[in-house]
Amino acid sequence: MIKSMTSNQYLSMLTRSADHAAFRHNLLVNNLSNVNTPGYKRRDTANFEKELREALNKTGFHAKRANPKHIAFGRQDFENLTPRLIVQEQTSYRNDKSSVDVDIEMAEMAKNGLKYQMYTQKINGYFKGFKEILQAE
Repeated sequence: MIKSMTSNQYLSMLTRSADHAAFRHNLLVNNLSNVNTPGYKRRDTANFEKELREALNKTGFHAKRANPKHIAFGRQDFENLTPRLIVQEQTSYRNDKSSVDVDIEMAEMAKNGLKYQMYTQKINGYFKGFKEILQAE
């Protein structure tokens, strides 16, 4: 799937993924800052990597919309993927009905931080290749 991408698509995929990781980091930090807020419901994003994989693996036609209010159909372009916000309504870990667990948030922040670091290293490597080509002349 990635080997069939052009270099611009590859860079766009990495950039979108890094943007998602940064967005998710802000949500996780917000969850931690509200850990002692009674009734606060945890916020997170849907599995962006899964949605990206599905968008890359889909085949078929791709329909463009003349108006953003029109119903989307056909293969979804990965460049139009945006993080979907999920509010965890059902689960409460504490008596004050808060759904934030500090241990879970810290573990998710660590995983998300590693993903962000990986994406930025790949982006830097992408541009480093161009730099080496330009300096070779």
